[in-house]
Amino acid sequence: MSLRRLFHVAMPLPDEPFDSWVEFMAHSYGATVGEMARALGLIGSDEVPAAGSQSSRAWSTALEPQQLRNLELTTGRSGDEFRAMTRTMFAANAIRLTPQGRISASCPATGVAARYCPECLADSGGRWRLSWQFPFGFACPRHRRLLVDRCPGCAQPPRLLAHPLTLVPEPGHCHNRPPTESPAFGARCGADLTTSEEFVAADTETREAQRAILRVIATGVGEFGIYADGRPSTVQVLSDMLLLSRAARQALVDGEHFEWMPAGQVDVSLIASHNRTGKVDLRPGAAREVALGNTIAFVALQSGARITDLLRGRVSVHTALDHYSPPLRDHVSRALGRMRRPTATLQAVTMSVVDPAARAAKLPAVLWPEWTSRLAPRRLDAEIAGGALAAAVVFVGTRLTHGSAITLLDPAAQGRQVSHVMRSLGRNGPEADTIRAIARLVAFLDETSTPIDFARRRVIDYSGILPRDEWHEICRTANVLPGGDRRWQTARAHLYALLSGNRVARAPFAQEAGFPAFAEVRSFRDGLPEVVSRALMDTAAAFLKAFRVDEPVAWMPHLELAGVVADAPMSSGNEWPQARPARAVVKPTRAVAAYSAGQSVREIAFEHGVARQTVSRVLEEVGVKIRIGRRRANIDVEWLRRRYIDERRTIPEIAAEVGVTMTTINRHLEAAGIPRRARGSASRATAIRVDPRAGDSPLLRRILVGQDATQRAERFLIVARHDTMTAAATELGVTLSILANQMRRIGVDAGGPLIQRAFRGQPLTLTELGVEAHNELSRAFGLSEVEDPARAAEGSQ
Repeated sequence: MSLRRLFHVAMPLPDEPFDSWVEFMAHSYGATVGEMARALGLIGSDEVPAAGSQSSRAWSTALEPQQLRNLELTTGRSGDEFRAMTRTMFAANAIRLTPQGRISASCPATGVAARYCPECLADSGGRWRLSWQFPFGFACPRHRRLLVDRCPGCAQPPRLLAHPLTLVPEPGHCHNRPPTESPAFGARCGADLTTSEEFVAADTETREAQRAILRVIATGVGEFGIYADGRPSTVQVLSDMLLLSRAARQALVDGEHFEWMPAGQVDVSLIASHNRTGKVDLRPGAAREVALGNTIAFVALQSGARITDLLRGRVSVHTALDHYSPPLRDHVSRALGRMRRPTATLQAVTMSVVDPAARAAKLPAVLWPEWTSRLAPRRLDAEIAGGALAAAVVFVGTRLTHGSAITLLDPAAQGRQVSHVMRSLGRNGPEADTIRAIARLVAFLDETSTPIDFARRRVIDYSGILPRDEWHEICRTANVLPGGDRRWQTARAHLYALLSGNRVARAPFAQEAGFPAFAEVRSFRDGLPEVVSRALMDTAAAFLKAFRVDEPVAWMPHLELAGVVADAPMSSGNEWPQARPARAVVKPTRAVAAYSAGQSVREIAFEHGVARQTVSRVLEEVGVKIRIGRRRANIDVEWLRRRYIDERRTIPEIAAEVGVTMTTINRHLEAAGIPRRARGSASRATAIRVDPRAGDSPLLRRILVGQDATQRAERFLIVARHDTMTAAATELGVTLSILANQMRRIGVDAGGPLIQRAFRGQPLTLTELGVEAHNELSRAFGLSEVEDPARAAEGSQ
């Protein structure tokens, strides 16, 4: 699709979202949103996303590079100007993205509130503002009012859905679907949003709170109140305000009012999110409740004492503080009654001998899994928590920083991971004992000579550990499926972590295809079958021996040091799918004894219900030489010819009689030059044998042979009793065409037509050959069968 410069391009307004500008452009041209989007190069051209129901919502969030280039071509304006009109750029400082590039649902700027100011819409000709599309937008400082939440016509949040591509937009009017049960296709609410009767004034404190939030969004840092010295990021400031807003609203619901609260912000009737559970929502939907909570939060942030008032009794000890600003974390600690940080407590422990490097040599870089599971907070990643706890053991009784301590164990690790874990310690009862357990462990390590030197283990070259062939041999011996490359790499990572104590990501083969994450390694370790686990321990011991390391494969201090009673050891009941389930059925000793006694491989396989190849493999693995050759069958050619040609025996019948396979009989027929019958139903015994009742009669021997021959003969006798074939078909309950075909076939077998069908009022008659066949068949079947000869052959029609 070729693009060209548009004749008229509207100038974007400050703070205008991109989708609002596209709608205004479409309205000015009298075009649909889809037509305008194609003209601008947003859809319908190369390297741009395909059109969809939420296309305009996607444009307002972010624009692709090709879309920006197309916009520059079609409008003559800078692409940076349009990029600034997207949500990701307007609130870039307040947004956290997921690994997939989407806005994270946990960031404080997530959600499209779609509130609006009717006066601003009227002044701008129905054009919207970006700040209205975020949860932190609740007031219009210019018109001194709170924003409106819902359309007066459909009572839904305006712009709940993206504008339909097939409709011409009407700026300032609601484009939601009408709230009827079955609205017509393309029907829209159409209510005028510029004439809303709802007006709630915003007082001075509310307007100032809104301006402060927008200032933080624009500058990227907070500089008011408790943030004057710290200057935390926008995400942290907004997270702080969310927490304080909820605490403030909950305090009012609980009937608690502080004298520093603004006089106009204590009306509990404005809070509605607690009606269902009694607890207020973190992100309420109504602008009135959002304004009330944020205004009180803004006032509280001017003084640390006010923050403590709000949070005391309203913040849980389990609350994760990672997303909040450092100044607020200190106030949360005061509200919870914490007087000292865990790091400071451990550093203040008095130790008789303090040698961090020697202590680090006795520790794995990731603390032993059993210790980590007992001491680390459950909400943290186990590998990160294990590394942080190991670093904590190193800096006990020293002045080492988090980064310095973890560098002694893992030079590639980051100190902030230790800080993150240490901030989380001690928030509940079980974790409060972690500090004491770490101190006990340090005292034990300083006073005891441990059997493993982890400093030496960490620098061994592990690139050759557990080659693929060795892994497959382990699985073959254990009779389990080895899996693909990913399971092999997981087994290697397991041995690497077991021997070195390092993070699995530090393995020299970590960049190879199929390398697992730590969670997969832990799941692999927990699910190992006992036989595979023992084999891997033997492999690890052999690996250490090759490097002349005379140490046990694994060791750790007993959990009683941590004041924890260790779980009783349990036998591993884990199982993997067997590589050859049938192979496990054949016991080698029994198979060898039977084979030595003269039984054949076939006979042993039959007894065990497995294939011959399975028995052969079992015998070969224990060193038994398989007897080569097969039992030969002496088959006389004339006997075979008589059975196959004269007596018309089938190949399966002859094979069963001789006690050989059908392949052997086929081979003997070919060697004797005896032509074989065609395969299929025509070669079955019922199809090639003459009915014994035919006797020596040449006519009956031609008629009573073949599939369904007896049925055709019986029906011929019935037809002979009737004047017309239609009457006979009615009696038999078959169609006339089926019966006519059968009579034609029996005539062919007999050597000529047997009946003369009814014609021009004349009854059906038998031909001379038909009379002879009728007499012969009547005599062969006997009177009892002739009286009721309509017995249909079973399963045939």
